Amino acid sequence: MSDYDLIDRYVAEVGKDLPRKTRLDIEAEILTGIEDMLRERCEKTGKPADEAMIVEVLKEYGEPRKVAASYQPERYIIGPRLFPSFLTVVQVVLPIVAAVALVKLGISLGQIELTFENLFEAVFLGIAGFVGSAFTALGSLLVLFAIVQRTLPEFKEKAGAWDPRKLPAATPRNRLDVAGLLLEIFGAGLAIVIFNFLPQTINMGYYPDGSWWVGILSTTTGEAWSTTILSDAFFGYLPALTILWALTIVLDVALLSRGRWETWSRWASFVLKVVTIALAGLMIAGPALVDISVETLAAAGFPDPLAGRLLVNFAEQGTILILAITILASLATAARLIVRLTGRNLSPRLEKFAHP
Repeated sequence: MSDYDLIDRYVAEVGKDLPRKTRLDIEAEILTGIEDMLRERCEKTGKPADEAMIVEVLKEYGEPRKVAASYQPERYIIGPRLFPSFLTVVQVVLPIVAAVALVKLGISLGQIELTFENLFEAVFLGIAGFVGSAFTALGSLLVLFAIVQRTLPEFKEKAGAWDPRKLPAATPRNRLDVAGLLLEIFGAGLAIVIFNFLPQTINMGYYPDGSWWVGILSTTTGEAWSTTILSDAFFGYLPALTILWALTIVLDVALLSRGRWETWSRWASFVLKVVTIALAGLMIAGPALVDISVETLAAAGFPDPLAGRLLVNFAEQGTILILAITILASLATAARLIVRLTGRNLSPRLEKFAHP
């Protein structure tokens, strides 16, 4: 084996981690670089190249995997620009999943005899359900952020030289709340899927063993009776809601692609908020959006009429409360958008709350 065989082995080892398209060109470039280093070393020392000198040069050139990595862009699912936003969204979603799991556990404990075995089983199933739901939510968020990372030019890694003159203006009022936009995309997409394709998950049922469940909180099977909570009036609004959610997703994706707020996007967001306020107002003023009554529950065998009345009131008033909160939040956002569009300055105390 000649001393120069070490160089061939080194170049081949680097080539293992290189893309097939550019492997030969990069290997030739590395080989030329090593030969130039050896030539300079020989001229400097006045000695011919031997194994010790080649080993020294190769160590100086770098570990094969590190050298190969220097010829490729960094590879990751979520890049450094998006990762802080991913953590922010996860910190919002996971507590919601945990709250649902606690409600589910509370309902389960209220329906069983509190023996040690039953308690252990309920807690174990509650933890298992939370872990499963958490992994599902995290997987969905990971897919969403990975798609954003690879499709939107604002977050793609740009090869080649960059031009400082093309940097956007350093205007805080044009800065995006990336985490908020992605959370809005996630929520709107989830709403489209659930209400259009899985409306049966928004329901309640009664089981032969005397237990009740609401929504997607059930873990039992073989229900004797069940009904959807949402009324026909709600499904009458669903096409408009779906269009609104879809337009929200389109606008948020456009914002992420552009990387900043602009006049057109503020006007588009303002129009969507006005439509949201009008639609929510119509839903509050219109027929009931939930389709359960004390009579229906009593006919199905609900054990306590007073509890049934409380459940119906909770469903009806809870729906109105959600719509009222939506109206207030949309009004606040619309007001901030108008302030931005008219060019007025906010006080420093309010500036940090006025992302649009």
